[in-house]
Amino acid sequence: MATHHPNAHGRISKRRLLLAAAAAVAVLAAVFLIFSKLEDDGKRPEPKGDFNARHQYDETVQVDGHSYRRKSNLTTILLLGIDDDAESGNRARNREGGQADFIRLVVIDKNTRQVSQLAIDRDTMTPITILGVTGKEAGKRTWQICLSHAFGNGKERSCELTRSAVEEFLLGVRIDSYIAMNLDTLPILNDALGGVTVTVEDDFNDPSLPLGATVKLEGSQVELFVRSRMSVGDGTNVSRMRRQQQFISSAAELLNEKLHQDEEFVERLYDDLTPYMVKNISKTKLSLEMYNAKDYARPALYEITGEHMIGSDGFMEFHADADSVRQTVLALFYDQLN
Repeated sequence: MATHHPNAHGRISKRRLLLAAAAAVAVLAAVFLIFSKLEDDGKRPEPKGDFNARHQYDETVQVDGHSYRRKSNLTTILLLGIDDDAESGNRARNREGGQADFIRLVVIDKNTRQVSQLAIDRDTMTPITILGVTGKEAGKRTWQICLSHAFGNGKERSCELTRSAVEEFLLGVRIDSYIAMNLDTLPILNDALGGVTVTVEDDFNDPSLPLGATVKLEGSQVELFVRSRMSVGDGTNVSRMRRQQQFISSAAELLNEKLHQDEEFVERLYDDLTPYMVKNISKTKLSLEMYNAKDYARPALYEITGEHMIGSDGFMEFHADADSVRQTVLALFYDQLN
């Protein structure tokens, strides 16, 4: 008859914890690292407006005749893919942080046992904090949210500025942690997975990615598939985000296969990716969060609706629908009471 150690329940061995941490980062990598360099032509913000103020400070809010109570036991992690050609860690000056071209919020709900993801369009127009050349805050401007990361040194301050911009865009919610990586991770991840297979649904006008073909991505194909926008298909960021999601799904399947074949794989991948990460969450905490959520349900990806248009400066803008933002915040962060 099997015997059980009296402290076995709820305990994770150091070895298992390390594997969980590595697996967590590898999974997060599969979600966003490959989207780091997409083609492109401090203080916490105070909530504004009645809804924002209630959202920030009260347990319950009244919206359209319904009562909502803020959820408890949530963990939120902001994932950032950065367009930055500089070597990680070499940034010294402000306003050189690179753009956050991939932005996704992961919400782990321990009460409902769900892990939800919210995709945020990098062209979303929202107030962002501007830094002067000396690094002092110089007010706010309504610009593309991806630019919030650029007003920093590419490390913690850039991530904090981006986190603040996302929090304000989402009506004052608080985000616990962030993890950011840059383009240098793209070939590392794809090579480690042995090449991600995708179906080409947009016209790249490139013989290596023929329309309608199923292709195992190699070398420069990876960046072309997940990065290109204006010269591909209808040229919209919406289509590019759809390609990114396809890559995510395929990469996740390959990752699961690797994990079953070789338990050392995730440790090696974690070590390879660590030099390219900027994060404010420890390996132990991340591993515990992801290990505890390993069997949670994964609802469909949340996306905020709105309108794309070319701005007066010639750059793409995404103007989010205010009601879509509000309903998304309520769905992710509140329980309806009546």
